[in-house]
Amino acid sequence: MEKMKCHSPIILATIILLIFSPDLAALKIQDYQKNLNPRFIKSLRKSTKFIIIHSTEGSLPSSLRTLSKGKVRRRRYISRGGHANYLIAKNGMIYRILDPKYRANHAGISMWNGLQSLSSHSLGIELEGYHNIPFTNNQYKSLKELLRILQKRYKIKDRNVLEHYRIACFRPNRLNKKRRRGRKRDPGINNFNRERAGLNDEYQKDPDVIAGRISGSAQAISISRKLEQKRSLLPAKTNGSKKISSSFLSEKSLGMARNNIITATRTAWKIAGSHYKSATTSYRFPNGTVRRGHRIKDWSTIPIGTTVELNVEEEKIINVDHTGVLLPQITERLSAKKIANALHNASFTFYLYPNGKILSGQRINQFSDLPIGTKVLIAYRRIVNPKNTSHLGENLDDVYLSNRTLYIFPNRVLKSGEQIEDFSKIPKGTVVFEKVQ
Repeated sequence: MEKMKCHSPIILATIILLIFSPDLAALKIQDYQKNLNPRFIKSLRKSTKFIIIHSTEGSLPSSLRTLSKGKVRRRRYISRGGHANYLIAKNGMIYRILDPKYRANHAGISMWNGLQSLSSHSLGIELEGYHNIPFTNNQYKSLKELLRILQKRYKIKDRNVLEHYRIACFRPNRLNKKRRRGRKRDPGINNFNRERAGLNDEYQKDPDVIAGRISGSAQAISISRKLEQKRSLLPAKTNGSKKISSSFLSEKSLGMARNNIITATRTAWKIAGSHYKSATTSYRFPNGTVRRGHRIKDWSTIPIGTTVELNVEEEKIINVDHTGVLLPQITERLSAKKIANALHNASFTFYLYPNGKILSGQRINQFSDLPIGTKVLIAYRRIVNPKNTSHLGENLDDVYLSNRTLYIFPNRVLKSGEQIEDFSKIPKGTVVFEKVQ
């Protein structure tokens, strides 16, 4: 009998996978390991005590690129990839970024129950999406089944499946001698639903805060979701005593962030130290407006109640809904000169008119004639449209997937490269701009 030939290594790998992991057969898993950064060095974890859940804070194409290839800054890789073991897309597809037996660099500065550097002691699972937008039914369905298999394999209890925000912390510094919670928000304090992921147990208190290893509130953050849901049902008075205000409840339920709120005596400097006006320090005003430290000029205008977020990742040009890009625009009070200053007539400042016309500042003679609603792109240059063969953009240069690259569609919708879900469906007539470094 002629020997059977296997013409595809992918088929062979799939057969081996099903033989040794029959439980995984029912899941939609795509092996993405071939896309790992060649500089990534595979190593075994010291132990497997936890599973950490993250949200990607980006679209599927850019997230796959970052998790497998590494983080990019100024068009250079600043990490070697391997930043998760799995990614679960919105449609429920599971991408295996790195074999679960290997250590993924996903947890960063972290501690739980006295154990530090949890990347060496945990698996990392990313959910495509954002910490303030609900995950899909398909994602929860796939996550629930994946967790069941991994928890059984590594003997991990429900309570040891932890959200990234629980374990992440800041390093001690000269202003704060202890580590502090609050470094990360994913997969969402009031967003990720443990019950839908099949998790029936969780820590009610932060063991590191109780032991004095970390500063913050001992109350588990996830409890705040339950408090917020019940807040509107609470009576104006409890036990005939004082009225419970929503501000009191929110402070208690979000106690881990109390030390980062500006008060009459607690200034931005006291909270953030020398990083108070850094681009990685974010200020969330009581009215919901968010500004970076390097963009604030008059510090006397910072209102009491402003929340300070430290070590925020590189600024993204997408708005809260992640449906488009926010750009400054001409109003009755904001002229081109007020928005772009000396760069208003530069060749790398572009004006997007309400009718879709695009002109550089160099080509405009009368800036006073710019119509209200004209959007201003400062420090951009136009680049050629991407030539794609894959909807995930795997064959594209990193610049096309960047959150600093702007796509202007024919219908005048603006999206960053990070927001593009399918690079094979970019319509004809789209104009692409890259942010100038």
